[in-house]
Amino acid sequence: MPGRPVLPPLAVCLAAVLLAEGCARGLEARSKRSFDEIQRLVWGKTAEEVISVLGEPDSRQVVFDGDERWIWWNYTFLDGDDQPPEVRGRVVHLEIVFSNPGHSGTERSPYAQWRVDPSLGVAFRLPSSRASR
Repeated sequence: MPGRPVLPPLAVCLAAVLLAEGCARGLEARSKRSFDEIQRLVWGKTAEEVISVLGEPDSRQVVFDGDERWIWWNYTFLDGDDQPPEVRGRVVHLEIVFSNPGHSGTERSPYAQWRVDPSLGVAFRLPSSRASR
Protein backbone atom coordinates (compact mmCIF):
# COMPACT_ATOMS: atom_id res chain seq x y z
CA MET A 1 0.00 0.00 0.00
CA PRO A 2 1.59 3.25 -1.03
CA GLY A 3 1.77 6.08 1.47
CA ARG A 4 1.46 3.89 4.56
CA PRO A 5 4.80 3.40 6.37
CA VAL A 6 5.59 -0.02 7.75
CA LEU A 7 7.83 -0.32 10.80
CA PRO A 8 10.44 -3.04 10.67
CA PRO A 9 10.05 -5.71 13.41
CA LEU A 10 13.33 -4.64 15.04
CA ALA A 11 12.03 -1.09 15.49
CA VAL A 12 8.82 -2.38 17.08
CA CYS A 13 10.81 -4.57 19.51
CA LEU A 14 13.15 -1.72 20.38
CA ALA A 15 10.23 0.62 21.04
CA ALA A 16 8.60 -1.97 23.33
CA VAL A 17 11.83 -2.45 25.33
CA LEU A 18 12.34 1.30 25.71
CA LEU A 19 8.74 1.77 26.81
CA ALA A 20 9.00 -1.01 29.41
CA GLU A 21 12.31 0.40 30.71
CA GLY A 22 10.81 3.88 30.93
CA CYS A 23 7.85 2.57 32.92
CA ALA A 24 10.13 0.70 35.31
CA ARG A 25 12.39 3.73 35.78
CA GLY A 26 9.34 5.97 36.28
CA LEU A 27 8.38 4.12 39.46
CA GLU A 28 9.14 6.33 42.45
CA ALA A 29 10.43 4.99 45.77
CA ARG A 30 8.28 5.68 48.83
CA SER A 31 11.36 6.74 50.79
CA LYS A 32 13.79 9.51 49.93
CA ARG A 33 16.61 7.45 51.49
CA SER A 34 18.75 5.07 49.41
CA PHE A 35 19.08 1.39 50.26
CA ASP A 36 22.61 1.95 51.62
CA GLU A 37 21.38 4.79 53.87
CA ILE A 38 18.54 2.67 55.22
CA GLN A 39 20.86 -0.29 55.76
CA ARG A 40 23.15 1.86 57.94
CA LEU A 41 20.19 3.50 59.68
CA VAL A 42 18.47 0.30 60.84
CA TRP A 43 21.49 -1.91 61.57
CA GLY A 44 21.43 -3.10 65.19
CA LYS A 45 18.00 -1.62 65.89
CA THR A 46 15.06 -3.45 67.39
CA ALA A 47 11.97 -4.24 65.32
CA GLU A 48 10.04 -1.65 67.31
CA GLU A 49 12.66 1.02 66.50
CA VAL A 50 12.59 0.09 62.81
CA ILE A 51 8.81 0.54 62.74
CA SER A 52 9.22 4.00 64.23
CA VAL A 53 11.76 4.93 61.53
CA LEU A 54 10.27 3.21 58.43
CA GLY A 55 6.63 2.66 59.35
CA GLU A 56 4.72 -0.61 59.25
CA PRO A 57 5.91 -3.14 56.64
CA ASP A 58 3.64 -4.24 53.80
CA SER A 59 4.29 -7.92 54.50
CA ARG A 60 5.54 -10.05 57.40
CA GLN A 61 6.67 -13.62 56.81
CA VAL A 62 7.68 -16.15 59.45
CA VAL A 63 11.06 -17.68 58.59
CA PHE A 64 13.58 -19.93 60.33
CA ASP A 65 11.33 -21.33 63.05
CA GLY A 66 10.08 -18.08 64.56
CA ASP A 67 12.11 -15.22 63.05
CA GLU A 68 10.39 -12.81 60.65
CA ARG A 69 11.15 -11.19 57.29
CA TRP A 70 9.47 -7.85 56.82
CA ILE A 71 9.02 -6.36 53.35
CA TRP A 72 8.28 -2.79 52.27
CA TRP A 73 7.19 -2.78 48.60
CA ASN A 74 8.86 -0.25 46.25
CA TYR A 75 10.29 1.43 49.31
CA THR A 76 13.81 2.55 48.41
CA PHE A 77 16.27 2.88 45.53
CA LEU A 78 19.82 1.79 44.75
CA ASP A 79 22.51 4.45 44.83
CA GLY A 80 26.16 4.95 45.73
CA ASP A 81 29.54 3.58 44.74
CA ASP A 82 28.70 0.04 45.88
CA GLN A 83 25.95 -0.23 43.28
CA PRO A 84 26.73 -0.88 39.60
CA PRO A 85 25.97 2.13 37.39
CA GLU A 86 23.32 0.22 35.42
CA VAL A 87 21.12 -0.25 38.53
CA ARG A 88 21.62 3.09 40.27
CA GLY A 89 18.30 4.82 40.74
CA ARG A 90 16.36 1.56 40.43
CA VAL A 91 13.44 1.26 42.86
CA VAL A 92 13.56 -1.90 45.00
CA HIS A 93 11.62 -3.69 47.72
CA LEU A 94 13.26 -3.45 51.15
CA GLU A 95 13.57 -6.68 53.18
CA ILE A 96 14.69 -6.94 56.80
CA VAL A 97 15.01 -10.19 58.75
CA PHE A 98 14.53 -9.93 62.51
CA SER A 99 15.66 -12.50 65.07
CA ASN A 100 13.12 -13.52 67.69
CA PRO A 101 14.98 -13.94 70.99
CA GLY A 102 12.24 -16.31 72.25
CA HIS A 103 12.82 -18.54 69.22
CA SER A 104 10.28 -21.22 69.91
CA GLY A 105 6.98 -21.96 68.29
CA THR A 106 4.99 -20.97 71.39
CA GLU A 107 7.19 -18.27 72.93
CA ARG A 108 7.06 -14.94 71.14
CA SER A 109 9.01 -12.00 72.53
CA PRO A 110 7.75 -8.40 72.11
CA TYR A 111 9.15 -6.55 69.08
CA ALA A 112 11.10 -4.30 71.45
CA GLN A 113 13.41 -7.29 71.96
CA TRP A 114 13.73 -8.46 68.34
CA ARG A 115 16.83 -7.26 66.49
CA VAL A 116 17.89 -7.04 62.87
CA ASP A 117 19.45 -10.45 62.16
CA PRO A 118 23.26 -10.05 62.08
CA SER A 119 23.77 -12.56 59.24
CA LEU A 120 20.74 -11.93 56.99
CA GLY A 121 19.93 -8.39 58.08
CA VAL A 122 18.87 -5.91 55.43
CA ALA A 123 18.41 -6.85 51.78
CA PHE A 124 16.61 -5.67 48.67
CA ARG A 125 14.65 -7.37 45.95
CA LEU A 126 14.13 -6.03 42.46
CA PRO A 127 10.39 -5.70 41.79
CA SER A 128 10.54 -7.84 38.66
CA SER A 129 13.05 -10.37 39.98
CA ARG A 130 13.46 -13.05 42.63
CA ALA A 131 17.12 -12.18 43.19
CA SER A 132 18.03 -10.34 46.37
CA ARG A 133 21.16 -9.09 47.96
